[in-house]
Amino acid sequence: MTKTDPSKTEVSKGTSKSTNVVTLPAKAVEQRPSEKVIAFVKRHPVITVAGGVAVGIAVSALLPRRATRLVPRRASRKLLEKAVDLAEVASAAGLVLGKQAGEKAHDVGVGARKQAYVFADKAEKASGIAVLNLEKYGLAAVAAASALGRATAKRASKLGDVAADAAHRLGDTAAERSAKVVDMAEDLKARAKSRH
Repeated sequence: MTKTDPSKTEVSKGTSKSTNVVTLPAKAVEQRPSEKVIAFVKRHPVITVAGGVAVGIAVSALLPRRATRLVPRRASRKLLEKAVDLAEVASAAGLVLGKQAGEKAHDVGVGARKQAYVFADKAEKASGIAVLNLEKYGLAAVAAASALGRATAKRASKLGDVAADAAHRLGDTAAERSAKVVDMAEDLKARAKSRH
């Protein structure tokens, strides 16, 4: 049986069919008790170690110092050895799991640190590229504005020169005609005096 996520159905994937069938979520697979215990120990290694120590202390407190009255000496010794062995196993398991959890936490921290460095390097490179691009575009805009200004100034200068030449020619033509009109007026004045 496979594990499925009940939140991912056909409708949530984006494929909408025009049917009235509703997909029921798959039944979650139950973990075995041993898997639950292992998962708990991995999630809480400190609690497990503390629990192992507490069990060892509780077992040693429950055993009488001298169990000669209730149980024969040999049976008492065997029971004590088994309790000590059980406490040793529990504490050893707790220490091993605690060490593994510490190593995994360290590995996760190292991995996160490496990823943060990689991300920072990528961000730095991207910002450097962005700055270079902005600088390039800024310089290109300044160069374009400068070229446009020079071209406009050159055209204005040419137009000014053409207008000045035209005004000069008009002035010369007007001066020549004015001189002709003055000459004609004087000639006419002189004729009028000679007739009188």
